[in-house]
Amino acid sequence: MELLLATAIGSVVLLVIQTTFFGALRLHRTTHARLDDDRVVERTLAIIRRDLAGLMLPGGVLSGELQTTTFSSMTSGTQGDRITPDLFTSSGRIDGWTPFADVQSVAYYLSTATGASAGRDLIRVVTRNLLPVQETEPEETVLLGNVAAAEIAYFDGTGWVDAWDSFSTATLPKALKFTLTLAPRDRNEAAPAPIEIVVPVTVVTTTSQTEAAGEAAGL
Repeated sequence: MELLLATAIGSVVLLVIQTTFFGALRLHRTTHARLDDDRVVERTLAIIRRDLAGLMLPGGVLSGELQTTTFSSMTSGTQGDRITPDLFTSSGRIDGWTPFADVQSVAYYLSTATGASAGRDLIRVVTRNLLPVQETEPEETVLLGNVAAAEIAYFDGTGWVDAWDSFSTATLPKALKFTLTLAPRDRNEAAPAPIEIVVPVTVVTTTSQTEAAGEAAGL
């Protein structure tokens, strides 16, 4: 009788230990997976912020116009659905593997996910050498997966607009806003809130300077 009682107590103790151990193990794996995902999101946001902050003045030898009239958010290409126009930015780096100037052309796309992800892949397409002797292929990098939607907006001084043409206006927006929405990991989960990055545009065109001087003078 004592042996049976000891065996029963030992079984209960082992069951509790097993339940606690495997619960802690699942929590450990879930926490580390979430931290890894958050680290990837933070890295992606840092890259986007650097690209937007380095926006160049349009019309130069290496920098083209900021134009959204040549595409729409539903336009499909080889890389997927285009989100941004070509952004001529100074976010490039010179090193042993990228021996070109730090001015580069960057564009963002949403592409169909290659894995079993519920969302899509955010792709960054970079053209590093803007004065090539022969035609070069842009570099494609998958920055983030499981993306539900992404868009960019332009602040004209009074409100946010979804289109811009620096060729016709000879101006740049005062700020850029990149909105990123991740897909829920589980169908039972609520959709996460959109992530927004607002980056002021520090460069000013001559037309913008003239308009600002006129406003200051009360004209």
